[in-house]
Amino acid sequence: MTSLITGTHLASGANPQWQRNYYEMLLLETLRTKSILVPFTAYKEDFNARHTGTIVYTEVFDTEPDWSSLAETDIWLRGAHLDTQTISVDLEIHGDVLKYSDYSEVVQYVNSGNMKGLVRNKIGLNQKEYLDILARNAFLSHPNKIFADSKTSRAALATDSLFEPSLARLARLHLEENEVPGVANPYDGGAAIVCVTTPRVIYDIQEAAGSEWKDAQLYEQTGRLFTGEVGMWGGVRFVKSMRMRLRNAGAVTTETTLAEAIAAGDGASSTVDTVYSPGQTGSNRTIAVTSSAGFVVGDYVTISAAAKGGGVGVPEADGTQETRRITAINTNDISFNKPFMKAHPSDDYMTKGIDVHASAVIGGPGVAFAVGERPNVFAPPKYDDLMMINRVGWRGFLKMQLWRPEFFEVIESAGSTD
Repeated sequence: MTSLITGTHLASGANPQWQRNYYEMLLLETLRTKSILVPFTAYKEDFNARHTGTIVYTEVFDTEPDWSSLAETDIWLRGAHLDTQTISVDLEIHGDVLKYSDYSEVVQYVNSGNMKGLVRNKIGLNQKEYLDILARNAFLSHPNKIFADSKTSRAALATDSLFEPSLARLARLHLEENEVPGVANPYDGGAAIVCVTTPRVIYDIQEAAGSEWKDAQLYEQTGRLFTGEVGMWGGVRFVKSMRMRLRNAGAVTTETTLAEAIAAGDGASSTVDTVYSPGQTGSNRTIAVTSSAGFVVGDYVTISAAAKGGGVGVPEADGTQETRRITAINTNDISFNKPFMKAHPSDDYMTKGIDVHASAVIGGPGVAFAVGERPNVFAPPKYDDLMMINRVGWRGFLKMQLWRPEFFEVIESAGSTD
């Protein structure tokens, strides 16, 4: 039994139910303890939607009382009206897979009987990152965003369009006027207004003149904090996550295209910062672009399938994107601090623009995490000619979707660059 629990006999995608439940539990544990944005969503589960592909929720509005006084002759009342609204969620298939050969170092996870470690530390973290990104994108789909420096769009944000601390206090006021329930702290049962934002925005708040910033350890010494919580300002508790920094998503300053396709593993300098030797032996150490004009060593650039549109750079919904730091430029051949982990065809774009710092001020579960089939682990059998390629992954039938836009506000700004 021990060998099965550790996963060394996970040889088929048709695993017994108890085993699927066990690894599902590990995935959910990693998601619960390490995610930043997913805990702020409303979990909605309907297993019948596995067959229909759609979850439909019907809600009944609260009544509107008529508080006019009654006359003695008013023996019949019109009565309070009941009405409804529906929310429809069309589920999507999401998942990812790890592939490695029998001679890869990664296989030691399985050979040592540590399938549990592979699920928790590799597949679980992959799922956590994946779902956090989906949750972030759903939050950023808010129909009424606020832009710093009185700007009216993401494209209009300039490098000095910084987050003003008063924006957080104003957002809290707006939410309270909408009578939001507040975010329940899972540790102490209290409710709060929470802002999930970038470390740079938090720094700009701390450095603002007359800042009232209070570090988390000054008001909470029992460890009852949200994951990533660092402090409070204006009655808003701040959680930091680099996930909210959208690299090169603002106004574009320089853009070019790839002159040749990039294979996964290509692009890393042989030595980075005199310390690291990234990438695999034999990988291409440069990528070719159409033109390197406007790019300099030290720039963080994004390779993606998305060209600039509407005056802005890379959209957060583009899953092809990867951001890297330029470490060397030789004419139109460029090297980076890390290899690219995805393949990119020629004519993909390399973009440099203003980084957008998104801040979600949350007063309740404004995004639904709708599930028709829970994310679970699969391990299909080897089927290559040499029976050498292992595959372990996760899959779910789910969607992150805007749910209660009145429960949160989104503020987009630039960040200081010192």
